[in-house]
Amino acid sequence: MPGAAAPRLLVISDRSLVPLHELDEVFARIADAAPPGAVGLYFREPSLADAEILTAVNRLVAVGSARGRAAPVYVRGRIDLAAAAGAAGVQLQADGVTPGDARTAAPGLRLGYSAHRLDEVRARAVEVEHLTFSPVYPTPGKGTPTGLDVLAEACRAAGATPVLALGGIDGVDRARAAAAAGAWGVAAIRCVLGAPDPGRAVRILLEAFETPI
Repeated sequence: MPGAAAPRLLVISDRSLVPLHELDEVFARIADAAPPGAVGLYFREPSLADAEILTAVNRLVAVGSARGRAAPVYVRGRIDLAAAAGAAGVQLQADGVTPGDARTAAPGLRLGYSAHRLDEVRARAVEVEHLTFSPVYPTPGKGTPTGLDVLAEACRAAGATPVLALGGIDGVDRARAAAAAGAWGVAAIRCVLGAPDPGRAVRILLEAFETPI
């Protein structure tokens, strides 16, 4: 629901690392490794058919809400599918629906926004529940990294809206550096999904943030 705290760690799905048929189990392990609300899943699989997205997100929502986990699920860009599956929110992109239109269409969804520039942060921070800001560190195929100084500027520009650092977050040292720059949390893919023990990887990343959720 809007106004709820953003997760400290947002794990982004990637079928090249964890196939869909294994994602439920991995998400359960991730959620069980963290306090309720501390970790969420961003289902970022835009190339799937609508029916496949809906089926997958329905399962993930059930996993995230079972056993007191309170692990929110966000869907990339698709307000209709997020609402239909009972997801917590939707992650918006610069080339997609605006936060204002998303709020009108589905007022119960939390809104995240994927920002890559400071002007995006300034324009969108008041309209969403959290922003990801990327790429902070070098990340293959993602362009020139912003670095920590620009991340810090983005966090200041966002005001009270939580910023999650994304891009090259490969362990607790970089997560701590992001926290020191003012980030509320981090978003990660390979560091968690490519780890031998995803649950342990989650616990290590969350050590960077002193205030538990």
